[in-house]
This record gives sequence, structure tokens and C-alpha cells, in this order.
Amino acid sequence: MSEAAKPVAAMLHLSGPRRGRTDRLAGDTLHLEPIARGGAAIVPAARSRGAFRIASLQRSGESYALLADPQREIWVNGERVRERRLQSGDLIEIADGPVLRYRVYPPEASAYKSIRQVLSDCRDCAGQDERPLWAKAPAMLRDMLKGLATQTSRRFRLLVVAGFAALALVIGVQSVQTRDLEERLAREQQRVAGLADLLERAESRALTRAELSELRENLEKGLVAAGERVAALEARSAAATRIIARHSASVVFVQGGFGFQDPKTRRPLRMVAGPGGQPMRLPGGQPLVTLEGDGPPVEVNFTGTAFVFNAEGLLLTNRHVAMPWEDERSLPDIKALGLKPVMRRMIGYVANADDPVELKLLGTSKSYDLAVMRAMDAARLGAPLRFAASPPQPGDEVILLGYPTGVRALLARAGEKFVQDLGKRPGIDFWSVARELAKAGRIQPLASRGIVGQVTDEAVVYDAETTQGGSGGPVLALSGEVIAVNAAILPEFSGSNMGVPARHAAELIAKLGLRAAD
Repeated sequence: MSEAAKPVAAMLHLSGPRRGRTDRLAGDTLHLEPIARGGAAIVPAARSRGAFRIASLQRSGESYALLADPQREIWVNGERVRERRLQSGDLIEIADGPVLRYRVYPPEASAYKSIRQVLSDCRDCAGQDERPLWAKAPAMLRDMLKGLATQTSRRFRLLVVAGFAALALVIGVQSVQTRDLEERLAREQQRVAGLADLLERAESRALTRAELSELRENLEKGLVAAGERVAALEARSAAATRIIARHSASVVFVQGGFGFQDPKTRRPLRMVAGPGGQPMRLPGGQPLVTLEGDGPPVEVNFTGTAFVFNAEGLLLTNRHVAMPWEDERSLPDIKALGLKPVMRRMIGYVANADDPVELKLLGTSKSYDLAVMRAMDAARLGAPLRFAASPPQPGDEVILLGYPTGVRALLARAGEKFVQDLGKRPGIDFWSVARELAKAGRIQPLASRGIVGQVTDEAVVYDAETTQGGSGGPVLALSGEVIAVNAAILPEFSGSNMGVPARHAAELIAKLGLRAAD
């Protein structure tokens, strides 16, 4: 049987960060590997990080056989397995990971789903959501519309595209350049999905008034997980009070927003504004965008951490903090549309300062996740941190300072009354929340204490707790010197984290013709 005539195998993610996505399986040997936030990715064996894999998928006739890693717990249809030849419809559950559905499509189907299969998959995804029906219904509807528009046959998708085109004509605000962009969006459904995915995630990062209300209610009940995490981090750091007090003002809370523009006209990508200035949306819930009009520019917000290494206002952080679009999985699709990412604003707050400082990127490392920025008002920053002259040793204690989970953790520490008062103020958004926290003296870095587990030329691995938003923070020895720059979370190693060794940061600083503190 030719390759083209073989049945098509695919894996549907029913839970985790890739919930609702379908991966087509191609190749004789594939590896299932963990990703951040309890998810999993399917990669060819040639690109696999073998030591981290959850399981292997070996082609077996017209299907695949699942071979679980000995250290992993995997169930197929409720039965724990080590090896199993998969059948279409099998439900795969991974301990501390996602739930997956294995499917085999006939050759002529080309992995397209019928409407019935799309509805069935949406139902299965919703079944893994523990929220009440009324709360998960919007997500279920969104997934259903997205599945119908991107995973069904070309004929059906052409009908969907035709509907979108008709809607665009009714709106009547598109120019020739906008129509060209929309035609490309219609031709390339995968790219449409990439842009929509980024916009959806951008909206999910924004702190809304409804979320403030929910946070206040949780504070009243004493059930805020973020607050519990903050308390745990501070409790573990009690023995390092001196280091934390001395260096907190040298650790910067980075807040920024980036968007996209046409590189030829430099026109920004904007939301299409409807009545009352509110963004207009497609039936699937995705915002309509354009290169024309006067709607609000598309802005993707982010947070991170940086620290002072020079008295002239020079800061060190991760490259993926200073250039956050590089960390976006949708970037290749968006670039293919002819759009260029641009930083709209990047500011930094330090402990006990009312106002932020503007931040400017000076340079990045091509080999390591490092970047150097300049704070435009050095007088507001704390004393520069010094780099350790030698690398740490396994077993050494370290202190990690940073701003994991961004403003959400800061609000959790601010307390019920502050959140309640904040919710009553008009115009609260991503930027104003941080400004109010600073005015109230509520911006302080979180600290966690840990042990170095491994040291290589490429990385320092330690178990000091952190999460997204803590990237770019300093990893300090008990002497107070920087031994690494926090860069990545390794959930497969029970909460271990990874930092870029300090010597690579020193090399970048020297390459840029700058100097670190003596």
C-alpha cells in the first residue's frame, strides 16, 4: 500500500494547554514529550529530547503501538499499560499530563473530520473540564466553531470562508490592503488559526474587572491559590531575609505590550471597532482585525523580571522577556501573513517606587536566552548585583528573586481591601493595575529558596520555586552574588527550574561593550 493510500492516524488533545488541537501522526517512530503547564507534544524521534519523553509511538501496520516510559504512568481506556497497540477511539490518560484521544481516518479522508466527529471531540474536551456546564459552555461553543472552520473538509471550510468574506463585506471598513490581508487569511486557514490563537491568549492575559471581582471573592473565602503560593515562598525564604532585603530594589518587575504592523506602510494591526468603540468579533469569538481604520491597535501584554548589573541603569533579563514574540508559537503563521512584531511599550517597576521607568533593549545573545536593557532613569534603581567569579556546585543553596505570575501574585499579596477598592475605580486595565500597586507600595519581588541539582556549561538546574513571569530573575548564592539568570521551568523534574550560567551573561555584556559591577 502506498504512503498516500495508508489510513491517517491522529491524536486529539482533550485537556492541557493544547486542549482541542489535533496532531496528525507521520513517521515510523514518534515521541510523546512533556511541555509546560502539564501538556504534551508529539515530535519525530530525530528531534526528540529522549531523556524527557513520556512514551514512544511505533508504527504497527496501519496503526501505532504505544510504548510507555518505565517512569511514567499511562492508562488506555482506564487500564494502566506499558505497551499497547492503539485502536481508533482509544482514550489515553497520562499522569500529571493531558488526556488524549487516538483516531484513525480512512485514506480518502485526509484526516478531515466529519461534523459529527467535530461535535464528538468538543463533547469529549468539555468532559475533561471540571467546571459547571454554564461556565464551560462558551468554550465548548468556541471549540466547536473553530473545529468546523479548521478541521472539516475543504468544501465545508470554503463555505465557512465564504461566510467570513460576506461578513467582511457587510462591515465595509476594509481598504485594498485590508482586503488583500483578508484574502490571504481566507486562503491559509492554518495561519488564520495562528493569529486567532494569539489574540485569544492575549485577551486571556488581560486582567478584567470580572477577574478582579472573582479575586476579591476568593480572598474573602481565603481560597486564593496564588496567595497560598506566595506565603509558601516567603516562608521558605525566611533564612535569607538579609539577602532579600538588600537586593529587592535591584530586581525589576517588567511590564510590556507588543503588536504587529505592515513593514511596508508601518500601519499597525488594529481591531475593527463597532458601535460604542467595542471590538467586533467573528462567529467563533475571534476579534476582527484590519490595517485600516481607527480601532485600538492589537496589543499582546506580557510581564517578566530583570535585575540591575550596572550603576548606569543597565539591566539583564531573558531574550524571551525582551522580545516576547519569539516565545509565541503562532509567530511563524503571523510572519507568513507579512506582519512584523513591534514593541509598543516596555516599562519597569522597582520596590518602593511610585512610578515606572522606561526600558530600552540594547542587545540579545544569539546562543543563550539573555538580553541587556537600559532603564532610562537609573536613579530609581537599587544597587547593581555582582556576578559570582565561579560557578556553583551541586548541593549549594540558592535564592531566586522575581515576579512569577505578574500582577496576579502581587494582587494576591495586596489583600482583600486593596482589591475591593481597585475594582471600584474606572478604567482599570493591565497598565493601571501595576501603577496602583506601585503607588500603594505593593510591588515587591517574590523570593524562593532551593538547592542546585546540576551544573553544566549550558545551564544551572535548581529546585527554587517559580513560574511564568519569573523569567529573567537573578539566581543568587548565599553570598548575594548572581550565579545564573532564571530562564525556564522543568515540570518533568518535579518543579526544577533552569538558569543560564552567569559567565554567559558576562560574555554578552562584554560583547556589547558594557561593564558589569565590580
